[in-house]
Amino acid sequence: MVENGFANLERHIKNTIGFGVPVVVCINRFKNDTDREIETVVRLSKAAGAFDAVPAEHFSKGGAGAKALAEAVVRACEAEAGFKLLYPDEMGLEDKIRKLSCDFYGAGDVELSDEAKAKIEQYNKLGYGNLPVCMAKTQYSFSADPKLKGAPKDFVIPVRDIRLSAGAGFVYPLVGEMPTIPGLPTRPCYYEIDLDPETGKVVGLS
Repeated sequence: MVENGFANLERHIKNTIGFGVPVVVCINRFKNDTDREIETVVRLSKAAGAFDAVPAEHFSKGGAGAKALAEAVVRACEAEAGFKLLYPDEMGLEDKIRKLSCDFYGAGDVELSDEAKAKIEQYNKLGYGNLPVCMAKTQYSFSADPKLKGAPKDFVIPVRDIRLSAGAGFVYPLVGEMPTIPGLPTRPCYYEIDLDPETGKVVGLS
């Protein structure tokens, strides 16, 4: 089961290596994990190109449980690296989306809705065509289908809309049924939450 599930981690490792930086895999070890399972993940991670793969037990042993991991990260930071971006700024928005979808996620094609195509045209006219792309998609799969586990290939990435975050400096395609969080007020609600010193009750929660 560990080896079958490793396909997902393997793609993450290779994707990260593609940025020209060494990869350290942190293996959170739980009490029911066997030595064989941990050794399998370490072996497969290194075979996939990871700089190192280290078990970590900081949740049960505190800082001492993460010492080996920290040392591995230091070694990786000291190693030779040549950071590079996935695509140049001047690449068109549609090409950036396809680059992410096909080269990074493993998709075979991208399907842009009419609305998404119109947004690309609009952003290009407004001078935002050189912005980077941040895909808004499910975190449970490389595809748009959260039930499609592992490292699927040749699926279609459906982009239903593309939105602009001009202030932050990026555009974000909405993939499949992925929702976005609502806008937050300028004054956070926690300012209205307090403790009544006379009753000891929390006020302002509703």
